[in-house]
Amino acid sequence: MKAFMTLVILVCIGTIVYGNYHWNNKLGITVEGEVSLINHSTATAPKVVKNNIEATGKSLSNLPDALVETLLGKSKSGDVVNVAIIGSEVNALHDTSWTTIFIKEMERVYDGLFNISVTAVQGEVTTSEVAQRDLHLENFNSKSDIVIIEPFLLNSNGLILIDHSLQNISEIIEELKVENPNMFIFLQPGQPIHKAIYYPIDVKALENWTKENGYTYINHWTSWPDYQSDELQDYVYADSLSPNEKGHEVWAKHLVNYFTGKE
Repeated sequence: MKAFMTLVILVCIGTIVYGNYHWNNKLGITVEGEVSLINHSTATAPKVVKNNIEATGKSLSNLPDALVETLLGKSKSGDVVNVAIIGSEVNALHDTSWTTIFIKEMERVYDGLFNISVTAVQGEVTTSEVAQRDLHLENFNSKSDIVIIEPFLLNSNGLILIDHSLQNISEIIEELKVENPNMFIFLQPGQPIHKAIYYPIDVKALENWTKENGYTYINHWTSWPDYQSDELQDYVYADSLSPNEKGHEVWAKHLVNYFTGKE
């Protein structure tokens, strides 16, 4: 009997270890190695803001009133609005990434009003690791007017309780706001995962926490196929669950529509 129970325990342990290994590989996670950062800014030289935002007032219809006032003021004075996008490696800039598409479309619509930088933290980085190692502050423009955060929930799922992740996110935001307490904070989830069980619960908790704390939540999941639907698999790579070109297009379109009043 003891031998049988020992065998059962070993099988269970083996299943858990394999499951964790399989999940990490599906997510394309780098378990070892240094965390690197990809930072990009559209700024090359001071720009003359050509677009009088009042002429396109409908473009601001989705945004918080206080932010609208800030944007109108910056537009009138010819100042640039600094935007920082911070998150996991899914936000890294490449030819078809949502961040690249977003930057190009914002430039096309607003013609120089926004200076957008992207910091994508590489590797398996949880909310705790980001908060403890200040990875969100690497190359961060402390004078940013707007910060859009994808707060590493997917990497944290199954490793850190959501309440602890939300505490870490609160610390991250407070550190970002040290030099500019009036910056506008937006939070958004990472990509949806097909038929995930616990991850959507964490994402819903993030949405509730964001609203309860007076920040703005961008729910781009509403533009994707339902995560329970097999159609979602057409928007991600099968071997990594990261967004493919279609996935990045959907993500980018949602944010562009949000910031240009088309949503």
